[in-house]
Amino acid sequence: MRYLLISIFCVSIFSCKVATVENFIETEVKSDDVVHNPYFSNAAIDYVYKSDISVYGNEFSGILILKRIAPQRHRIVFTSQFGSTFFDIEIGNESYKIHSIVEQLNRKIILNTLIKDFSLLIKENGKVAERYHNDAYNVLKNENDKYSNYYFYNIFDQKLDKIVNATKRKEKVIILFNEISEDQVAENIRIDHKNIRLNIELNFLKK
Repeated sequence: MRYLLISIFCVSIFSCKVATVENFIETEVKSDDVVHNPYFSNAAIDYVYKSDISVYGNEFSGILILKRIAPQRHRIVFTSQFGSTFFDIEIGNESYKIHSIVEQLNRKIILNTLIKDFSLLIKENGKVAERYHNDAYNVLKNENDKYSNYYFYNIFDQKLDKIVNATKRKEKVIILFNEISEDQVAENIRIDHKNIRLNIELNFLKK
């Protein structure tokens, strides 16, 4: 009976381990470690993307503009190709303001998810709770309430390739950054949800 309980306990422990860093080696956090996302930190750049957002079977396509208007504060405007506004949201470190939003997106679960997604996307810096690595990535873990965010930095060029938002048991959201330009612009971004039908793709519009 004793061995059975130990076995059940061990299985429970290992089954709760999030797959994100399951095969990575944990190392000591360095004193100068900091989570850093440079992709929306330049106030001189208007980040303009062709955007496709899929929400529970509804498709929204248009132009999304992200602008850093103050330290740790961005304004995000998503419009149709014809100029009508889907949403206009201002997001800060601990707050947000809705300037306008269409009825189809102004539902609690959708709005809260969009706020969380874009807050994670534009967050510039954060404290490091844990550090991991393998042959391809250095991974820095940042804790946020009951969730953790894992930042994957490519060992070859130190660029941020991916952010994974997860609970202790499951991955919830994956943000992929592709085609990074010399001036630190992610020219293709995908935001994929594991537990709800909401996905976002952004493609940078070059001037």
